Amino acid sequence: MMKTFIIEAGWIIVGKEVSRNDSTVELTNASVVRKWSNGRGIGGIAKAEYKDEYTLDAIGDVEIAKSKILFEIPCEWEE
Repeated sequence: MMKTFIIEAGWIIVGKEVSRNDSTVELTNASVVRKWSNGRGIGGIAKAEYKDEYTLDAIGDVEIAKSKILFEIPCEWEE
């Protein structure tokens, strides 16, 4: 399932969650949300019909420290 992760220091990362353990979440096909100007805020990226209104920069596969995740938003779309 694709999810949006809001991370400490202002990072917003979208990716397909492939595993989770006690300390990390691993994502594949991840991207950083670079910008949006649609007035919907970051929650709008969860909706399939608004996804293309966001600028995403691909970063590949990543692991995120769970201690750095502020919250996560499930997405209605798949990559």
